[in-house]
Amino acid sequence: MLPRGKPYGSILFTVDRCKHMKIKEILAFSRVLAPEENQSSWDNSGIQIAGTLKETNKVAVALEPTPATIDRSLAWGAGAIITHHPLYMKPKAPSEDGMYMDVLRRTIVAGAWLYSAHTSLDTRPGGPAFWLGKSLRLENTNFLEIETGYTPVEASFYTEEPITREAGDIWSNHAGVHSVSQSRTGEVRIVCDEAAWPDVANAVEFSLGKRPLFYLRTLTAPRREVGFGEVGTLPDPMGWDEFVATLEGLIDRDAWVVAGPQPETISTVAYCGGSGSALTGNAARAGADVFITGDMKYHPAVETPICVIDVGHFSLEEEMMRLFAEELGEGLEGVEVNFFDGDDPFRFHVRK
Repeated sequence: MLPRGKPYGSILFTVDRCKHMKIKEILAFSRVLAPEENQSSWDNSGIQIAGTLKETNKVAVALEPTPATIDRSLAWGAGAIITHHPLYMKPKAPSEDGMYMDVLRRTIVAGAWLYSAHTSLDTRPGGPAFWLGKSLRLENTNFLEIETGYTPVEASFYTEEPITREAGDIWSNHAGVHSVSQSRTGEVRIVCDEAAWPDVANAVEFSLGKRPLFYLRTLTAPRREVGFGEVGTLPDPMGWDEFVATLEGLIDRDAWVVAGPQPETISTVAYCGGSGSALTGNAARAGADVFITGDMKYHPAVETPICVIDVGHFSLEEEMMRLFAEELGEGLEGVEVNFFDGDDPFRFHVRK
């Protein structure tokens, strides 16, 4: 995808010829990039406002669902707006004036859809939430906090006839399937993700023309995990000044807050986008020399056993959503995807 302009100070990802796509298909692809089943129990990732439009050729992406962002998105012609932060965490009555009501009015009148990819995006392994680790070229990485772990199941059944190569290939290529095998005695074994099993079972039934008697057991491996934040080692240790200079080239912010003991040499780095200060203890136990995050508070700063660099909630997640817009633009063929820059709500006052 080639940039074709910067309306409203944003980055536009598009192709030469635009076409309309069903909004439900657009949201289905967004769910592939930010699986809703991976979100935290307290979260509200997913559809925030169900619009009346059936199709669109323009998708807006932003960090916050503010009235200003909604206005810019709708003025550009977006039929679907995807933000990181939800419009609400718990259901709210539209009974009071304010930002929530303003967003409802603007979006509903336009018939547009509002969707949130929140912790569903934060926790995707290797996703845009982990851009800082990639930029620092961290090695031997692990999650700071595991949100959910998925273990596969092994399904076995007997069939007198050998399974055909065609059927075996169909089952093997099904999403979530790890392996398919058949023994000389006729026993077929399929190892797949637990969530994928119902669809796989239906595929087996369709291929055989009947539903066999399945025996299921839960395995301990291969285990798939999703989680928040990351810790890893730098390719080569850095002194403090060198590390800070490197970070300045990556973080778009005028000032940071630093708490805790300042290390002379940095080998192991931990980070978590957004409000990650609660994971400071996790970072310390993982052996991190420095922890990069946002929203550090006073008492945790007093007690932190390691150096914490608070670069702000906004800076890490704004870049994450910019990269998410790139992913959407590359995957939604023929649809324009426009990333709308946000504004850090914090400003710095320097005494003269």
